[in-house]
Amino acid sequence: MKQLTLQLVCLFFAAGLQAAPGPQPESTAATKTVALAKNLNTGAVRFQFLNAGKTAHKDSVLIIFDRYDHTGAGVIYKVFAQNDDNSIDVSDVPAGKYYVSIQCLGVHRDRLEKTVVIRSKKRQNMKIGLTELEEFSKDKVVIPAYHPDFASMTILKSR
Repeated sequence: MKQLTLQLVCLFFAAGLQAAPGPQPESTAATKTVALAKNLNTGAVRFQFLNAGKTAHKDSVLIIFDRYDHTGAGVIYKVFAQNDDNSIDVSDVPAGKYYVSIQCLGVHRDRLEKTVVIRSKKRQNMKIGLTELEEFSKDKVVIPAYHPDFASMTILKSR
């Protein structure tokens, strides 16, 4: 049995050493035409964030596009940094209907989900309102007073 196993392993290694690389992809005019058609069937979205705050700190935003008909997995385009006017431009999105999940990853911790329809060769503007910004300050911390009621405590385990 050991000899048979050893011979099979040696046979697989010998076949692997003599194997030739497979066919290489060709860059023909057909692939260029497909790339051009794909580029023509894309649109763009501009996300404008309102109530972004007056701080110099810029939030990062994670944007996930998921097909509306559930035929494709979610596509994470990038983690974007907002422009000076608190907006994010996403270009080259294939035309179609999408669920868009937007997660702010900085001072703002907002999470939004919207349905967006992307049309080819069109730019869509979406205005997104963020919650009011509350930055941490030691002076603003209020610890509420806790007064336990010992009369209403229960015994969990008796020995």
